Amino acid sequence: MSVPAANAVPLSDMTGLKFFFPVKTDDRSFTIEATGNLQINNLDFNKNKKSLTLDITSSIENNILEIVIPSSLISGDFRYYLDDVELFPKSKQGKSSLFVTIEFFGIGEHEIKLEGTTYLDIFDVSEKINYDISNATITKVESNPSTNSLIFSLNDTNKNFGQLSVKLSDDMIIPFENNEFIVFVDGFDTDYSIEDDRLIIKFDSNNKKITIIGTYVIPEFYEIAPLVLATSFIGLIVLRKYKKLFI
Repeated sequence: MSVPAANAVPLSDMTGLKFFFPVKTDDRSFTIEATGNLQINNLDFNKNKKSLTLDITSSIENNILEIVIPSSLISGDFRYYLDDVELFPKSKQGKSSLFVTIEFFGIGEHEIKLEGTTYLDIFDVSEKINYDISNATITKVESNPSTNSLIFSLNDTNKNFGQLSVKLSDDMIIPFENNEFIVFVDGFDTDYSIEDDRLIIKFDSNNKKITIIGTYVIPEFYEIAPLVLATSFIGLIVLRKYKKLFI
C-alpha cells in the first residue's frame, strides 16, 4: 500500500521537515509521522511483511530521521535497513507509539525499511503452542491480546469431522474464574472438553477458524506479564457478558 507524503512543513534548521503519512489497512486508519533533514518522497506499507519502506532524497552528508510508528499498526521485534544493509538505530517505546531515530551518512537517493513482527496487535505464536489436530492442518496460530484469545486457522478439512487438542499452559492462556474458557468455531459458541490438561474441540469439514478466549499472557512480553494479568482480570465480567463482541 503506497501513500504519498503529506503536509511537509519546514520546522527549523535542526529538525528539518515534518511529514505525515496516512495509512489505511483492514478498515483501520493510522498516521505515520517522520521528521528529518531530508526529503521523504514516498512511504509504502506492506501488511503481509509488517514493514514500512521510505524512499528518501538527501542533499547533505549527515542525515537524521525520526519516525513515529503507532504500536497498534505494527510492533514487536523490529529490524531496520538502509539500502538493504541492517541498521541499529536508537528506539524508544512510548505508551502507544514507537519512536525510532536513524542517523546515517550519504547524499542522494536512499531506501529505509523497518520490519516488525506483529500486525494490528496480533502475534504469530504458531511455534509456541503445543497442539494436535486430526483430519485437518493448522496454517497458523495467532494471539490477540486485546481480546485475550488464541486463533487457530484451519486448512485441508477433508473429512466429516476433526478434533483439535491444545495443551493448556498458564504461560499461554489462563481460564476464567470458574476455570472455563469461551470457544468459537467459525464465530459460533461451541462446547469443548478438558482431558489430561488438554482442551479438546471438535469441528467439521466446513470450518476454517477456532477461537479460544480466556485471560491471556503475551509470550513476547513476559516481563510485564503480572501487569497484563491484573488488567485482564478487571475485564473478565464484562468479557463474559458481551462475549459475542469478541470474535
